[in-house]
Amino acid sequence: MFDSGSHPTTDQLNSTSLKWGNDGELSELDLQRILGLLSQVDPVAEALMEGRSEAA
Repeated sequence: MFDSGSHPTTDQLNSTSLKWGNDGELSELDLQRILGLLSQVDPVAEALMEGRSEAA
């Protein structure tokens, strides 16, 4: 899972496209990356991250 407390890795910085599944949903990895970045600046996104980790 994306650790919002650390700096992005080189792999994360070089990723320039989002991946979508056949069902039209964003890939789990890309969703985690986006929510991780948003949670650094948005308390609502941070709550979404907490809810996802409890559901897992």
